[in-house]
Amino acid sequence: AIIPKPGPIGYSFLDVHFSPTLFLLLPIYAVYPSPTTLLIAQSVIVALGALPIYWLGRWLGRENLGALFALAYLMNPLVQGANSFDFHMETLFMPLALYATYALLTRKWSIYYPLLLLTLGTIEFAPIPMALLGIYYIAKNLRRRVVVHGVATAVISMVVLVLALWLKSVLNPAGPTTASPLSGLPMEYASSFDLGVLVSIFRNPWLIINLYTVHGTRKFLYFLELYSPTAFTAFLDPLVLPSLAWPLASFLTNNVIYYSPYFQYSSFSIPFIMMASLMALSKLPSDLMRRFTVLIVISTVIVLLGVSPLIHFQYAITSTDREIWNAISQIPSNATVLVQNNLYPPFSNNINAYTQWYPWLRPEYIIAQPSSPWFTWWGTPYNEYVNLALSNGYGVYMVIGNSLLVLKANYTGPPVVCKPLTIKIGPNELTIINGEVQGDTIVHTPNEPPGQWFTTTQALPPGLYSIEVTYGWSGPQYLRAINTTLALIRVGTTTINLSTDNNNATTIIKLNYYTNITITAYANYIVNTTVYVNSITIKGPLCG
Repeated sequence: AIIPKPGPIGYSFLDVHFSPTLFLLLPIYAVYPSPTTLLIAQSVIVALGALPIYWLGRWLGRENLGALFALAYLMNPLVQGANSFDFHMETLFMPLALYATYALLTRKWSIYYPLLLLTLGTIEFAPIPMALLGIYYIAKNLRRRVVVHGVATAVISMVVLVLALWLKSVLNPAGPTTASPLSGLPMEYASSFDLGVLVSIFRNPWLIINLYTVHGTRKFLYFLELYSPTAFTAFLDPLVLPSLAWPLASFLTNNVIYYSPYFQYSSFSIPFIMMASLMALSKLPSDLMRRFTVLIVISTVIVLLGVSPLIHFQYAITSTDREIWNAISQIPSNATVLVQNNLYPPFSNNINAYTQWYPWLRPEYIIAQPSSPWFTWWGTPYNEYVNLALSNGYGVYMVIGNSLLVLKANYTGPPVVCKPLTIKIGPNELTIINGEVQGDTIVHTPNEPPGQWFTTTQALPPGLYSIEVTYGWSGPQYLRAINTTLALIRVGTTTINLSTDNNNATTIIKLNYYTNITITAYANYIVNTTVYVNSITIKGPLCG
């Protein structure tokens, strides 16, 4: 979420998320203050979540089953997805909830309540599944004295939820400007994690169906991705109840990242799915348990192969990445910078580094990567930021093709780092209107009508660009002597003539802003003449 203006203690992570458990990581971070430290710590903590699964199996008298589920947890692609996507307190909820659930089920009260508080302190949504865990324990032990611990769990969770919402309202009285997990309603029902969604649904129960059917296929697939690794056996035990909190809430929104296996939000469901499946299988006869075990192994492997980010999203450092890091390392470490989300890590220790452009902020540098999806993300639209800055006294300070664009306030000189890009436009990048493709050549024959031939659009950062077209033609040779125009190519307001006395044409265009340029070819009607465009090459921004 984005904070529109500072609260009483200025800007703070606590303005957006209730995460007091985060303070426990400060000593670790202080040893080596780097995003790498947080990522390593998160990976270790997530991996340690396998231990309470194994311990629960041993406590149930099914040690081998516990070991299997511990391994299934580590192989779960949604666990890998949560751990792979940055550092998030939602991800830490997962192992802490596993430890807390184990302590609750095994009645280790001296460690249960500290673990419960740590779990509740990860993120403001945490009290909801934990309250459902308390309700589960109440229902399971309704006639036993230990039911008091279920009641305590539910009450403590609700108290923490109220505290979290109150603290956020105090620290951030204006509220966030982007939606929270419980506010994906139509504009007239918009809320910000304030139970407004429940009020809206109470007024219009049919709204649930309307909301659940938005991105319905994605939501159904996500449900399968959550529960199919354990072959849906979680539904054989009531401990599955807390796992439903996140799907039921997130499916009310139209924000697709909430029901994607590659983000952190699956962490709210995974602990209870694993524990419920383990509890369910532990009660089965040995023969039936073995059959379900084989089914779970097969299901886990299938979902792993189909979804795991470790398989499908392997990332290799490229020479361009090194050029980017070398370039941005020249920016002073204490400068006020506005930096795109995916380029933020090198600036994470700079208190003057921002990812959102607030109205009062005039950063010295604006750092963007046009080739990244984050450049046009609606939450922080850097394509709009860049053009706004260029119209307000910023100049291009660094440019590496479409891979890096750095603007500097009041800068008027040439870029200190400049590496042009070269875009070769072939048939696959074109929309053919009238014409045909022969290999890598775009052809207009006498059989096609004159007029629009083909078109394409390219997004380019500001600067000077050369556009070169190589072409050929076949037809009456007298056309060469009279220098006939075979076709026109328009780039914005610039026109390139393809005439019979040449086989290439070049023009220079200047872009003052980050722009989508449209290139459109128009063929003339010339008797018995065929025109061939062999290549269109864009180079720039031109340096020097």
